[in-house]
Amino acid sequence: MEFKEKQYDGSYEVSEVEFNIENQIFRGILYFPPKPFQEPYSLVIFFHDFPQINPLEEIIKPYQFFLDNGYAFLAFNFRGYRFTEGRISISSQVADSVKVIEFVYLMSQKNVFDLTNINIIAHDFGAYIAFILCSKIKIINRLLLLSPIVDLERHVNHIDFKRSLQYLNRFLPGYVNGIENVDSFVELTVNELKNEEYQIRKIITKLNFKKLKIIIGDKDKLTPIDEIKNFIQKKVEYLDLAVIENMTHDSLQEDYAEKMNEEMEKFFF
Repeated sequence: MEFKEKQYDGSYEVSEVEFNIENQIFRGILYFPPKPFQEPYSLVIFFHDFPQINPLEEIIKPYQFFLDNGYAFLAFNFRGYRFTEGRISISSQVADSVKVIEFVYLMSQKNVFDLTNINIIAHDFGAYIAFILCSKIKIINRLLLLSPIVDLERHVNHIDFKRSLQYLNRFLPGYVNGIENVDSFVELTVNELKNEEYQIRKIITKLNFKKLKIIIGDKDKLTPIDEIKNFIQKKVEYLDLAVIENMTHDSLQEDYAEKMNEEMEKFFF
């Protein structure tokens, strides 16, 4: 893992970050807050959704207010997304997330990041991976989940999941590697979910973070509010659950930006 040549996006210093795992490369971009903020920086790491089809710069734009409040912001593509090397799976994304945390530790030793304020924002399937990660590490301060997927087994076994994969293969080839044979990918995922380390119900009591917030819409059909209550709220006493009126699973739409930002600011600042 290494920093690439520094660049600037307006007043923000930007570095490309490269990770090497199992002889495969995945990349991210790291934005630093503007002056006069100084190292070590608090950090937000973004775990993207499935599928991830947007440039990383576009992902970061809605979270610029973190930079303006002194946070660094790291976004990356898990292996297998957007023409990157590797093939997607639960295990590969968990391994990638661990590799990112190793990078954070390394940079904290160089006084770049404040290890007491490392945070994750995770969207959709990225939230599922964040949960698994937080059962394995103990450095996350705030964990914020946006329209999370929590009952992955239900989704994988639903006919709509196969239809979604077929759509991606037909209209967005190359954006998600490893799903070309839909039946094989579904079988792989079903088998991975037999591993208790990947089951939310099994790991929910083993999660390590200081604060947890979930933002979800009351019109979310992929993850109904009752699912959040049954899987998480009954097991995690310190959950801050924010329900946004009329919001669907697509929580990143501009229509909800103001309310989403308000909830995020209340959680972080």
